[in-house]
Amino acid sequence: MLRQNSDSFRADSGTPHALYHATIEAPSVIASRLRFDGANFGYMPVPQRENAYFVGVKLRAMTDVRMWYGEHLATYFPMPVNSLCFTHCDNQPHAELYDPFDCMIFKVFPAGLDAIVDDAGARLITELRCPEPGATDPVIGHLAACLVPALDDPRNSCSLFVDTISRALTTHILSRYGGVKFQSPAPRRATLARWQEARARDMVAESLDGAISISDLANHCGLSVSHFSHAFKESTGLSPYQYLIEQRLQRAKELMLNTRLSLAEIALSSGFGSQAYFSRRFFKSAGMSPGVWRRLHISGKHVMTITEPPELGPNP
Repeated sequence: MLRQNSDSFRADSGTPHALYHATIEAPSVIASRLRFDGANFGYMPVPQRENAYFVGVKLRAMTDVRMWYGEHLATYFPMPVNSLCFTHCDNQPHAELYDPFDCMIFKVFPAGLDAIVDDAGARLITELRCPEPGATDPVIGHLAACLVPALDDPRNSCSLFVDTISRALTTHILSRYGGVKFQSPAPRRATLARWQEARARDMVAESLDGAISISDLANHCGLSVSHFSHAFKESTGLSPYQYLIEQRLQRAKELMLNTRLSLAEIALSSGFGSQAYFSRRFFKSAGMSPGVWRRLHISGKHVMTITEPPELGPNP
């Protein structure tokens, strides 16, 4: 689920600026991006107390910022890119901001962390060891940056991608700040049974809009998420998200060869949110634009006309 909104604020200079605020939700994580291009924003709202961890990471360096835990000043110094504010939400973390800022805030729920630990067969933990405010973590910063396109353009987001990034984030947090020891995959080549692979392939083919999660696929195959993810890649050579993209591209090629639909219509019919996004993914895969590929392969081929493309879900 993805929500976007924009709220107007006025800097001390009297010039209006908009606070960009977009939110995306995964099974165990809620991610929010906050960006403000003006100065002297002031205090962020104080969050409510709840049983969750607050992980804020700077996507833009700041020279003038104060971090507060409730009414306690936690730190006051410049914060570079990838610096963190990591604490429990009971501490009510918020900031006093005077530079333009761009940050991602993750709300991570203990129940989701426990589910990942249990799924991996590791030892459960009681709490995370939160670093001091201002500590840097390039891994969290990189994963946050990966979600920016999904937040900025929800049409090109899909559950498989968001689920993959959120699991990578929580796994990293558990390992680095919870001391959880994840076992390396067994050396044996564990693959899906034929019926499991067929079911997973069919489910992806029926959900080219991306409205399916790794948990959905694993549950229908009767496997844990971690076991399914490893077995699926062993069986197909691709991760579930990579396989989804390949199926979208294959569907697009079939439509380009066999119909007179425009590239924009083909993009939507194949599960891509826009022609621009479709073109980027196609070029990365084929080494040429969809238009060039179509002209090279359609010469002399009879194609049928489809008046309306088949509809997919609203959230590619």
